[in-house]
Amino acid sequence: MFLAIAQELAGGGGLVAHDEAVLTWFVDHRTDAWISAARFVSTIGGFTSLLIVGVLVGVWLRTRGWRLVLAFAPVVALLLGSLASTTAKAHYGRDRPPVAVQATKVTLAAFPSGHATDAASFFLAVSFVLALTIAARRYVKVLLGVGGVALAGLVGLSRLVLGVHWLSDVVAGWALGTTVAIAVVLALWYVATR
Repeated sequence: MFLAIAQELAGGGGLVAHDEAVLTWFVDHRTDAWISAARFVSTIGGFTSLLIVGVLVGVWLRTRGWRLVLAFAPVVALLLGSLASTTAKAHYGRDRPPVAVQATKVTLAAFPSGHATDAASFFLAVSFVLALTIAARRYVKVLLGVGGVALAGLVGLSRLVLGVHWLSDVVAGWALGTTVAIAVVLALWYVATR
């Protein structure tokens, strides 16, 4: 999905064709309360906050006897997801939405959303690792998966409310982060259980 959206950037078709309309809708319907909430969610879903939580989760899993490589899989996924999004931003160099609609300061290029990538790679990796290690019941595993998707979704939506990303940036970030989370957890699960 990430590559499909990246190809659409040049032609403006597909999901990219809806970017202007979606941005306009979010800007027209946001309130000061929504902007404040979005700033909070963006801060909590930012790289530094996620890294701190990831280290705490890793230490906790390690103290419960899980192998180091699996305990810190969410941190590895976050680092690789962040590296992938930063590299893609430098490659594509897509402009952000107009400064007039931005409700927070941003510096890097728009595509893909770093927050959406980081949140998807981290929250999905955490939910997968907890489902594999701690959760014994099937409904708990499902709840963990739904929780990971919901948290990643909220972070991505916060970037739309703040007017700092196009819809296609966020969806591409979710796709990239999901791919990283699945690849990292599968690889490290294999290493930990060999």
